[in-house]
Amino acid sequence: MSSRPSLCLLALPLLAGCQFLPHTNYFIAPVNEPNPAWVRIVNYTQHAGIYQDEKGVRTGGVIRSGPLPFINTQDMGMPKAGQDLTFDYYETRVRPDVETEVSMMWEGPRTLSCFITITFTPKAGRYYQFMLNKGSGDFCTSDASLIECDKNGTTWHLTPNPEVTYKSNGSTAEKRFSNARFEDPDYHPDPNLYPGTAL
Repeated sequence: MSSRPSLCLLALPLLAGCQFLPHTNYFIAPVNEPNPAWVRIVNYTQHAGIYQDEKGVRTGGVIRSGPLPFINTQDMGMPKAGQDLTFDYYETRVRPDVETEVSMMWEGPRTLSCFITITFTPKAGRYYQFMLNKGSGDFCTSDASLIECDKNGTTWHLTPNPEVTYKSNGSTAEKRFSNARFEDPDYHPDPNLYPGTAL
């Protein structure tokens, strides 16, 4: 048997297995939206996602640009509202008047993490900011803000956004271990199975 058919036979199981690999959906900003709303996500962008639901069709996904969870800073020129934003924030257009979900996650050591999911309906031409804070104790917190201009039209500032809802326990989430064995501080896993967790 020649080498080409042998290679094809070897590759067949690998290609057939692709259907069982994890699939990641990515958020794609609307390109031709004439009057979009604007969203900024601050902190932990490698795990954040934006989803929009219109007429029963859900679109969107994670805001990173590839399968590896790298921080994806993207500046689209949104007003900074006095903030010193230089790293780990993501700005994008979204379709207005469509139910929108912003999902944020903090991931710490030893499989510890927390999730906060916020839903709202953006309005055309408005600016929205969502920030996740890892917190210092057993909880992480989030801020949902409007970015608004003052009456003089010269200075931008953040104001709390009262028109958001939270999928779980509000703007605070408990940090949890995805693997319960790590709750025991004396548990030391095989570093080949959990690289970087031997703390």
